[in-house]
Amino acid sequence: MIVVDAMLGNAAIAAGLALLALGIGGAVRRPALRHALWLLVLLKLVTPPLISVPLSVLPSSWNSQIESRLPQSIVLSSTRATHHVSDASMGTAAPVRYWPVGFAEWALAIWAAGSIGWFAWQGRKVLRFRRRVLRADSADPDLIQAASRIAATLGIEQPPAIKITTGIGSPMLWGWGRHAVVLFPRDLLSRLSLEARDTLVAHELAHFLRRDHWVRLLEFAATGLYWWHLAVWLARMGIESAEEECCDAWVVGGLGASPRSYAEALLATVDFEAELRRPCLPPTACAANRSARLLHRRLFGILHAGPPGRIRGAVFFWLLALTVLLARPVLRASAPDPRPEESTSDSTNANTKRPLKNIPVARAAPRTIEPRPWTTAASPAGITVEARDRELVLHHPDGTTKVLGPGRPLALSFSSTTNRIATVGPGPLVRIWNDHGEPLAETRLDAAARSIAYTPDGSRLLVLSAEGGITVHDPQTLAVDHRWYVEGPANSLSCSPDGQVMAISFGSWLSEKGWVECWSINDPHKVACMPSAAPVGATRFTPDGKAIIIGGWNGLVAWRSLPEGKFLTDRQLSKDLVSTAAFCPEADSLPIVPPVEIAPPPVPVLQLDLESPRGTSQFTDR
Repeated sequence: MIVVDAMLGNAAIAAGLALLALGIGGAVRRPALRHALWLLVLLKLVTPPLISVPLSVLPSSWNSQIESRLPQSIVLSSTRATHHVSDASMGTAAPVRYWPVGFAEWALAIWAAGSIGWFAWQGRKVLRFRRRVLRADSADPDLIQAASRIAATLGIEQPPAIKITTGIGSPMLWGWGRHAVVLFPRDLLSRLSLEARDTLVAHELAHFLRRDHWVRLLEFAATGLYWWHLAVWLARMGIESAEEECCDAWVVGGLGASPRSYAEALLATVDFEAELRRPCLPPTACAANRSARLLHRRLFGILHAGPPGRIRGAVFFWLLALTVLLARPVLRASAPDPRPEESTSDSTNANTKRPLKNIPVARAAPRTIEPRPWTTAASPAGITVEARDRELVLHHPDGTTKVLGPGRPLALSFSSTTNRIATVGPGPLVRIWNDHGEPLAETRLDAAARSIAYTPDGSRLLVLSAEGGITVHDPQTLAVDHRWYVEGPANSLSCSPDGQVMAISFGSWLSEKGWVECWSINDPHKVACMPSAAPVGATRFTPDGKAIIIGGWNGLVAWRSLPEGKFLTDRQLSKDLVSTAAFCPEADSLPIVPPVEIAPPPVPVLQLDLESPRGTSQFTDR
C-alpha cells in the first residue's frame, strides 16, 4: 500500500499542476512555456516522491486525537502528538476503518486491470506498427538529400532515417534512440511540391531536435498507470498542441520557409488523410497533423510565426520543477496558539486620556520553545530519552540534560543490569555510553547500522546492519563474538526474554509485503518465519516469551504465538510506519481480547511508538 499511497499523492499534486497549466496556458501564448508546464504534470505522475515536506495546515486540535480503536491497555505515542505518552490514553477513540469493507480492494483491482489492459492493447498496436516499419522502403535519394540538408541547418548531427510506407495519413516521427525513423505516406509525396515537401520534412526533424519522441514514451507510461486521471488526458492534448506550434515556429521562423507553401502542405496532408478510411497512428508517434482541430490555430500561427521561443530563466524553472517532482507534502497539525499573557499596566491604561509616565513596566521574558520530540524512551534507572529531528537528548531525574553526540544516533537500547546505553549510527558507528552521556567504547561495522538490542541479562549486545549482517558484541569492549548474515531488507531486531532467540523484521517501501524471521543466537540458524501483509518495522516478544508482536508499516499490529507462528489477533492503527514496540517495566502479560465498552480495571500496559520518517529511529528496550 505504500506504493499506492505515493501514486495517489502524485495524482493529487498533478491535478493541482494541471489547473496551474490551464490557467497559465489561457493567459500566455508562448507554446514553449505551455509545453513545459504540461510536461511537468506527466513527470510528476511517474516520479517517486523522495523528499517529505511537512505542512502545518491542519487544526491544532487534531494533535490530541487518537484515531484508532485499541484496547484500553494500549498507550500510543504519536509522532505528531504534543502530549506525553502518559496523557495519550485520554484521547477519544475513532472507528478503525474509514471505508466500507472491500471498497479499497475493488478500486485497486479496477485500477490494476485498467492499467494492464491499456499496456496490453497499446503494446499490441506498437508491435504491429513495428512490423510495418521494418517492411517500409527507403526514401528516394532526392528526399534523403533534402532531409540531410535540413538536418544540417538545424544542427542535427545524426538525423533519423527517412522511409516510405503506406497506410499512414501523415508524415510522422516514430521510435526512440537510434531506431527513430521519419515515415512518409507514399501517395502523399506525389501531391506535394518540392518546397512543400521540405517543410513537412523540417517539421518532423524539428520534433526529433526537440526530443518529442521521448515525450511519447512518457505519455505512454503515464497514461497506462493513471488511465483514470483527467490530468493525463489534458496534459496529452496540451503537449500535442504546444509541440505542433513549436515545430511550426522552427519551420517558418527558424528555417525561413514560405508560410504559404507550409500551409499548402498541411492542407494537402489533411485532405489526403480524410481520404483514408482507417489511417494507422501508433501510440508513440509524432505526426505532422494528428488532429484537424488544431489546424485553424496552426495556420494562424504560421502566418504570424516568429523565431522559435525559449523559456526565460529556464535553469530556475527546472530547478523549481525538480523540487516539485521530488517533494511530497505531508499535512500536519499546526502548533497550538500560545496562551495570551495577562494585560500589563500599559495595556490597562491604554484608553485613558493621560497615559502613565515614568512607571517601569514588567515585561514577560520570551518563551523558549523546545523542539517537539517525535518519540521518547525510558530506562530502568529513570532516564528519559527524547528523539528530535537532529538530536538525541538524555533527561536525568535531577533535571539535567545531555545531548548524545557527535552525530545523531539512529537506534538506542538500555542495559537492564547496568546504567549503560548502546546506540548505533550515524552510519556504521556502534557506541556505548554511561548514564551521564559520556562515551565508553566505540566500533564500526562494515555497513550502516540499523538496529541494536541488549539481551535481557545484559551479557551480549546484538547489532543489525543495512546489509543484513548480525553481529554479537561484548557489552563492555564491543569485541565481536560471532556474526552471520540474513537475506532481505532487514529493518530491526529484538531479543526474547530468555536471551536465546532474536526476531528480525523485514520489508521495504518498494514492496507491499514483509516477514519476520526468528533466529537462534548461540547456534545461528533460523527457527521460524512468519509472513506479514505489509513491510514490518518492529517486533517484540511478550514478557512470557509465548507470543510475538509484529508492527507493519501500514499500521497493522499483529500477535502470533511461538514457536509455530499461529495468528492470535491484530489491531489496526490509523497512522503508518510502526517502527518500535516496547513493554513498560510493570507489564507482565498481554491482553489480546478486545475490551468491552465499559472502562475495564487497570491492566498492564503495552506501549507502541510510531514515527513518520521511515525507520529513522528505534528505541527497543524499556
